[in-house]
Amino acid sequence: AAEPGDEQIAAVSDLLRSITPAGSNLLVIRTGIGAAQRVGLALDRSGWPGMVGTIAGDDTIFVATESAHAQKNLITRIEHATRS
Repeated sequence: AAEPGDEQIAAVSDLLRSITPAGSNLLVIRTGIGAAQRVGLALDRSGWPGMVGTIAGDDTIFVATESAHAQKNLITRIEHATRS
């Protein structure tokens, strides 16, 4: 079943290239060229718990999470939403 915020990420799923954990509370998300700010905004608007903030450049987003547990949950939620 779709969770709140899934539609935000599903709308930009074709722009995602990779999700890589960095440490215990940081994700590095790669996107297509020029798409990071759009994907970062979708993440911000998703309202998913556990995210502290995002920084988006041209094709890379840093997502700070509250904890290692929140980081793992966020990866799972992004992967689920992009399969929808």
